[in-house]
Parts: sequence; C-alpha cells; structure tokens
Amino acid sequence: MGDSTRVNLRLRQEQDYRCRVEFDDDAPALIADEPPPLGQSRGPSPVQLLLAAVANCLTDSLLFALRKFKQDAEPLHCQASAELGHNADKRLRVLAIEVELRLGKPAAELQQLPRILEQFESFCTVTQSIAQGIAIHLRVLDGNGELLKGEQSRQ
Repeated sequence: MGDSTRVNLRLRQEQDYRCRVEFDDDAPALIADEPPPLGQSRGPSPVQLLLAAVANCLTDSLLFALRKFKQDAEPLHCQASAELGHNADKRLRVLAIEVELRLGKPAAELQQLPRILEQFESFCTVTQSIAQGIAIHLRVLDGNGELLKGEQSRQ
C-alpha cells in the first residue's frame, strides 16, 4: 500500500462511561456516552457514532459525485439505522446497517444519475471499510420518493 495517511484522536474518560473525544485538527471535541443503565446519554454512543460515520460518509460521497458531474440535487437527506443483536457468543454486536439517502430534487431534473449512482459508494472510505464486516443496505430515493437504487424498505 505504501501511500497512507494516519488520523488520530484522543479520548479521555470524564465520568463513568462518558468520554471526551478530541481530534488533532480544528474539529471541535465531542462527548460520547453510553445510554442507561451504563451511562447517562450525555452524548452519542459508540454505536451512534459508527452509524453517523457511515451515513455522513455516504452522503458526502454522493454529494461529491453529484458535484463532479455538475448536478445540483441539494439538499441531501439521510436516515440510518443499526440492527443490534447477539452473536454466537451472546455478545451484543451491530449486525447490519440500513441507510436511506434522499436527493433534494426529482431524478428527472438530473443528468448522469445512473452513472453517479453506480459509482459513488465505491469512494466512501468509511462505508467500504465497515462493509467488510457489517452488512450495509443502501437505498437512494429522489426528491419525489422514487426508488433509484437499492431495494424496497423491509419495514
């Protein structure tokens, strides 16, 4: 691989399961905490941070691809959920992640959309890394709610 970059952070326990997360760049620190009964939900939990990272990365990748082809589909919206369950050792794990991205405009107003939708996921660093161990189910809808990519909701 040879060409790599390192991203660093520092985490300091403040009280019980509440931790302060500080980053090396100018990003503001954040507080992470477990939900009750362990913590007090004073910040996002590690599972919520994982889910936010996947959702944010996919949204950013789609936005980048749209802008690369000079398409304005903003504002983009994203909803994500994580399915939690127990593995064979009865340990709680993230079993799957579902992400729904919604464009801010109807597909009919956009050009090159099939090409954009075909490739944007492959540029999402976080999602592609996490998908090696956790199933990620993605749906993309246009501004009218028409399904453009993925499967109908399993709800």
